[in-house]
Amino acid sequence: MIEIITTYWLPTLISAVIAYLLGSISFAIPVTKLFIGKDIRRLGSGNAGFTNVLRCVGKPAAVITFIGDFSKGICSLYIGRWIFLMLASDAPNIEHTAEVGAALAGLFALMGHLFPIYFGFKGGKGILISAGIICALDFKCFLIVLVIFLVVFAITKTVSKGSLVVAVCYPIATFLLNFFMYKSDAWLAMTLIAVAFAVVVIYMHRENIRRILNGTEPKTIAKKKES
Repeated sequence: MIEIITTYWLPTLISAVIAYLLGSISFAIPVTKLFIGKDIRRLGSGNAGFTNVLRCVGKPAAVITFIGDFSKGICSLYIGRWIFLMLASDAPNIEHTAEVGAALAGLFALMGHLFPIYFGFKGGKGILISAGIICALDFKCFLIVLVIFLVVFAITKTVSKGSLVVAVCYPIATFLLNFFMYKSDAWLAMTLIAVAFAVVVIYMHRENIRRILNGTEPKTIAKKKES
């Protein structure tokens, strides 16, 4: 992975900048402004993400946020992959290089979502954009972590608990698939990037972890219509 970054620094830099700027489009903020004229970061948990929009604004706004954040994760991967295929076509194993480049672009898109340049560097916690990135990167891995999330959510009715369990399982699933099933030369790079995703997501959920340990983490409930 380090060799790819140093050798192909130009596509790495271009894809990183574009992915970061794309990730910085924090849909929860303008969507909430449009629906109720308020800043979602001053409501509920203060998080500019799907769950807080669902609790504080309602289902229609949450659905738009869901689609926007998930889609930008997918787009960042395809953009990163395309840039590497165009600018690093001389790589000995271009498919391997483009895959790692795409994953790195996804990581920068996640950082844009967490620290959006357009919104004072205060964004969401990165679950939906991460899901979009995983979906575009490895659909089998996406299905595995989706099933894990749905099982945990069905038991706990809490998005944060499902997200944290998935964050732990994602690097493990990435390693097992790339090393044993795909026998990919990029298994180490892809696993390390997955670990970086997990560490970032877990760190962003540190307040949720405290509430979970204290037994005060609220369940995910949509805002009820006012009569």
